[in-house]
Amino acid sequence: MNALDHLPIPTFAITEQYAVIEASETARSAFAKKANLLDMVDVGSQDKLRRFVRPAMSGMKVELNFLTPNGIGLFDVFQRWRGQGQDMLGYIVCVPRQSDLNEVLESVSRLERRLETKPGANVADISRSRPTVWEHVTHSIHTIEELVGLLHADLIERGRGVYAELVLKELDSLRTLVAQEQKRSSGTVHLLHQRP
Repeated sequence: MNALDHLPIPTFAITEQYAVIEASETARSAFAKKANLLDMVDVGSQDKLRRFVRPAMSGMKVELNFLTPNGIGLFDVFQRWRGQGQDMLGYIVCVPRQSDLNEVLESVSRLERRLETKPGANVADISRSRPTVWEHVTHSIHTIEELVGLLHADLIERGRGVYAELVLKELDSLRTLVAQEQKRSSGTVHLLHQRP
């Protein structure tokens, strides 16, 4: 048992070369067990870690993407450096953050689920209800595009602009599907009303 084990959030003691000297129990369970902090963050965060996690930045907060058992997780990293020369140690505390990108991706996933038609449903009932559903879906797509637009610059700054582009591409695909379904459903409604 080490001195950091009692801490309720992931905490590390590191050298200036990012070698992990001690890790709290929560840090050992939250991240892959590596000897160096650089190996615990994703490739896009390694340069940021080198620039901002160092003695000259003591007391500064930085956001980094850590590799976790559930994939990549965004963390606010707080640092405090103590000692001098070879005895310099950094105490790193990692506070998990809710990723705005995950929220956007979840919204896209919900939209995709809404677009799925239940098997065995009455075509006439679906046709009558579709225009309002499609209008809602179109509005939701537009809202998500605006949200991604707000996040896009931050994602590019973090080297993650490709994710925003991916979300926007998926939204374009959804918009195309919605347009096709609207066209098809308006044709179905038209045909249903023409029957004698």
